[in-house]
Amino acid sequence: MNIPSTLNVVIGLFFIYLLLSLFTSEIQEVLASSVFDWRAKNLYRSLEMILGTPVTNLLYQHPLIKSWKDYKQRVNKSSIGPSYIPSSTFALALIGVILEQSGVQPKIDSLTIEDFIKAIDSESIQKIFDPDQIKLFKILAVKASNEARESTNIEPLEREIKDWFEQSMNRASGVYKRQVKFITLVIGLIAAIGLNADTLNIANRLFQEPVLQENLSQTINIVLTQEPNSQLQNCLKPQPDSPESCQNLTEDFLYSYLFDFSSLPLGWGRSNLNRQFNSEENLLTFNLIKAIIGWGLTAIAISMGSSFWFDLLNKLINVRNTGSKS
Repeated sequence: MNIPSTLNVVIGLFFIYLLLSLFTSEIQEVLASSVFDWRAKNLYRSLEMILGTPVTNLLYQHPLIKSWKDYKQRVNKSSIGPSYIPSSTFALALIGVILEQSGVQPKIDSLTIEDFIKAIDSESIQKIFDPDQIKLFKILAVKASNEARESTNIEPLEREIKDWFEQSMNRASGVYKRQVKFITLVIGLIAAIGLNADTLNIANRLFQEPVLQENLSQTINIVLTQEPNSQLQNCLKPQPDSPESCQNLTEDFLYSYLFDFSSLPLGWGRSNLNRQFNSEENLLTFNLIKAIIGWGLTAIAISMGSSFWFDLLNKLINVRNTGSKS
């Protein structure tokens, strides 16, 4: 077995996975933000779980959050509200809602933790919070009171509520990530079938067609090793906040290599189908089953994410380049 050739085949296959992962990410982002508004709905449901429906609705009417909700609904009329609430904003809004609903209305510059505890004990608050929630907020308030150096210092209470909110959202985000993983798998399977991205066929063609393998290898070198693509490389790396320019770069990248690179072993063209499906009738069922397995493998690979394949590609290219020099 020719190890350099095998490595080139693996690199080519992983590069196609990278393209398809970016493609499905673009589709999922549109669905999540513009069509179904998954993040906003998940946030609202998460708040319902930790606060209850009445308090969540009151929270969304607080000026600190309502402005974000109104803006989101101007952009997307079917939106339920914001997709993200900073923990500091949540803490201030929740304290404000509790004080307003309790009837305790101290001046802002004289607000104390004792005022908050008094508000929690009011009959109005006991009607909209369950006993466990009231007990929780009392514990947070007492803990904050012990930390406060001055009676008018409300910051320790804000900090305690912020920490509690962040911990609750971390648990909720874990559930959301599992849901997103499943959705990505479904979208990946649809994309794999739609583009006829059959892993077994792709690998087989790369092994059997040196010209195709060489063309793909040159493309990968251009994308991942040349300096003019450094900005694109930064966009492909995992990062918490991608700049807006990355969206245009990603789209250009997909159009250049996924849709216009005709020699990719993808699609429903006659030449690709002739290599994927044997014309003999007795092999047609076998090849169809093999294609279904190939589409499934591609969907699983897509669900790993573009950053995973980008990092793996860089490592393999470094191995290949090191081996060629030795």
